[in-house]
Amino acid sequence: MIKDNIVTILVALALLGGAVWWISSGGDEAVAIPSADKTSGPTLELVERIKNIKLDISFLNDPQFLDLEVAPKTDITGVQKGRSNPFRK
Repeated sequence: MIKDNIVTILVALALLGGAVWWISSGGDEAVAIPSADKTSGPTLELVERIKNIKLDISFLNDPQFLDLEVAPKTDITGVQKGRSNPFRK
């Protein structure tokens, strides 16, 4: 039985060894973060434009809005049901 699975066992051991090596070798290095010299750019301009958006919510106090009612549920008592699902057991 071991002869049948020798390739699978070797691949699993190689993957395990590679994972242990990768985890043990990569944790000590410092990551350099580039300095943010730029104080302008297209992304910052977009953020400033988004900050300046003002929403007009005065419609919430409008009498027409306040008089709105929830639509009643549709009556489906007379509607015929379609054919049964052939893929459902």
